[in-house]
Amino acid sequence: MNIPRQLMGMNYLTKIKDNFQDGDVLSCPKTEYHQIQDGNNQSLESGTSLQLSLHAGKTLEFLKSIMTDPLCALDGIAIARGERKLCMGYRPPYSERNPRITNSTCKTITAIAVMFAISEHLLTKDDLVLSFFPEYDNLLTPKYTRRITLYHLLTMTSCSKCNEIASVTEQDWVKAFLLSDCQYEPGSRFIYNSMNTYMLAAILTKVTGCSLVDYLKDRLFTPLGIHQVEWEVCPMGIERGGWGLHFSLESMLKIGIFLENDGAYGGRQLIRPTFIREMKRTNVEQNADALSTGYGYQIWHLPKHLTMLSGMFGQHVIFDEKRHLVVAMNAHSDKMFPDSVLVRKVIDYMTDDAIYHVDNIWKEQNNYRRLMQYMLAFQKGYSLKEYSTRQPYLLYCKEQEREHRMREQQVLELCNVFDRKRLHVNGATFKLFPYMLQGMYQYPPFHVSDMIFRKKEKGLVVTFYRERSRKEGRRDQIEMRAGADIFCYQTLSVGSDTKEIAVRIMPATDEEDHAVILLDIIFPGEGISRRIKFFLLEDRIAIECMESPDMRAIVEQVLSGDAVVAGNTYDIADKLPESLRVFLEHKVEPKVYAEWKSLAKEQKNQDIV
Repeated sequence: MNIPRQLMGMNYLTKIKDNFQDGDVLSCPKTEYHQIQDGNNQSLESGTSLQLSLHAGKTLEFLKSIMTDPLCALDGIAIARGERKLCMGYRPPYSERNPRITNSTCKTITAIAVMFAISEHLLTKDDLVLSFFPEYDNLLTPKYTRRITLYHLLTMTSCSKCNEIASVTEQDWVKAFLLSDCQYEPGSRFIYNSMNTYMLAAILTKVTGCSLVDYLKDRLFTPLGIHQVEWEVCPMGIERGGWGLHFSLESMLKIGIFLENDGAYGGRQLIRPTFIREMKRTNVEQNADALSTGYGYQIWHLPKHLTMLSGMFGQHVIFDEKRHLVVAMNAHSDKMFPDSVLVRKVIDYMTDDAIYHVDNIWKEQNNYRRLMQYMLAFQKGYSLKEYSTRQPYLLYCKEQEREHRMREQQVLELCNVFDRKRLHVNGATFKLFPYMLQGMYQYPPFHVSDMIFRKKEKGLVVTFYRERSRKEGRRDQIEMRAGADIFCYQTLSVGSDTKEIAVRIMPATDEEDHAVILLDIIFPGEGISRRIKFFLLEDRIAIECMESPDMRAIVEQVLSGDAVVAGNTYDIADKLPESLRVFLEHKVEPKVYAEWKSLAKEQKNQDIV
């Protein structure tokens, strides 16, 4: 059975498959980065809708559409025209203080670095990849691999069999790539493969004598006012190139402005326009999915002359170089590729001629005020479905704050039920960390067998205890502070790694009107979340877990072919059997029951420690 294979899909699924068995939480490896931390990023100048000639009413309709549609799963949005932004905002708990993983969006930035190197005569697009690594030029080097050029890497036409799985199984990714054969002759087919971009990063590191981040610092990042950059590196210390960059939403927006303006920014031409134009033009005619119309150098072409930097789960930058409009977004959708509800709505907005015409100045000023109010409501986490332009904004805010206080009081009353109590659960099926976190950062599942709750003034402290065998001594534990209907920010330490998290508890009810407490655990920098539901039944507690992005939906895309990338096909029947799908259905959203245990000191000493 031949099933289309999705970008990074097999990579993540393979990692997650290896992590199904619980491991020692202290063995979690530390994520290594090359980074720039030179103060705060410089903000773009803002402009009103009148100044930017963008219809505020149409823009407000667009924002309402994507912010209230659960299929869009929007976390942040920024819109700019020229070098001025119309609006930008995140929904809680996301913010500029937690640079977001961009996934494949950073492939385009790696290609920009290559164009800088070509402009400086360090590289040519016809250079053979093997020429930079003569130590791997031997009798074992496959014939087709010898023919791979930089152009093939830039355009995803290397046809190499070395794919993202090598990033899991191999220590030396360059060696793995150069000793792998090709599926077809290089240049003959478009086959999307993140290892192509990694090889570009490895070549740049070789010819420049510095890291990719350092190479771009003075050429791109500093001129754009980007002073906070984190790029994950491979085991050999090379930036991953095709993934692993943590960037703020405004930094993504600036990259889009730089590209649509042919390499100019802030009145300076940072690179000759011909190099950026070459990069942006359609170099490969293909239709990898229902939306894309072509591919440049690590950059996608969309209908109606739009261009896109694309990362899975909704990390995108889309620009129109003719109208100088740029839209950047973060999301946590389950879609691994661009053909999504979110991207289609952005395309409809950007290609609507009506948004570029402003007629009635008074009406436009009024609509712009409403647009800014709506963005503020989004950033405060208000219920946007209850927003109406017919209602005075201050009255709407007061109602939202009153509802927040009511929910906060509900939560605190429910916390009394949990205060100084212990829940004992079936640790075989309740895992604390989402599967996507396991796949991307090799986090252990952390099977939970017990939880201890302590009420605080404005929330709850929850301590999770990992299930242990008889041979183990003191158990691993993780403590989280959850705010009552408000996120509590903290640093989570797991093994050698640390992650910023935001945790809150909210009240709810089920279909049978049982009281429910929702515990949301968000990883803002990764765009991954876990929701734990506690159902307060008469004689026991029922627990359900959810996660986003949903691993089951991702598996379905891989199995069904919805996540197709042109030319990238594998027989994965043996690698991804039907049993994995069934397994995930039971594991990703487990339903378990728990029973109350006393937290008397003597029992605490006997049962927990």
